[in-house]
Amino acid sequence: MRFPPDYPYSPPSLRFQTKVWHPNVYENGDLCISILHPPIDDPQSGELPCERWNPTQNVRTILLSVVSLLNEPNTSSPANVDASVMYRKWKESKGKDKEYENIIKKQVALSKVDAEKDGVVVPLTLEDYVVKAKPPENNLELTDFYDDDYDMDNDEDDLEDDSSNEQYDDDSGNGDES
Repeated sequence: MRFPPDYPYSPPSLRFQTKVWHPNVYENGDLCISILHPPIDDPQSGELPCERWNPTQNVRTILLSVVSLLNEPNTSSPANVDASVMYRKWKESKGKDKEYENIIKKQVALSKVDAEKDGVVVPLTLEDYVVKAKPPENNLELTDFYDDDYDMDNDEDDLEDDSSNEQYDDDSGNGDES
């Protein structure tokens, strides 16, 4: 992901470093996704202005959109027409047409080899993807964040003490005494 000098007013770009056979990924690895398109009105694109980049987007929202697009390609506006046609054929056949699936499996296998070279562990199961909370290192009880040891039982006493401060002398000199 590369960020332009005027980010967040202009969108970053995203390019895959490894080969990705996907309807919305160009041959050079650039990703075609509405959220990363500049916020201009382009009736030819078929995108609504609200689908394009805006400065409230951040890395998290970009990555969530990318994951969503990888899982559900936009075949109506493909960056890779061949992959789009193959994907639609695979989906319409309910997975019986294996051409698209075989390409994806080969790419996944190659990416695992690349990941291992880089010392990256690729999760293989849903359980591997889920981040498990680590138990606290010490045995201290977790307490309420807002618990500041303020004694709530004495609040009424404190209010009664403060009520005496409400009585004051009227030094305004307007002669009204109540």
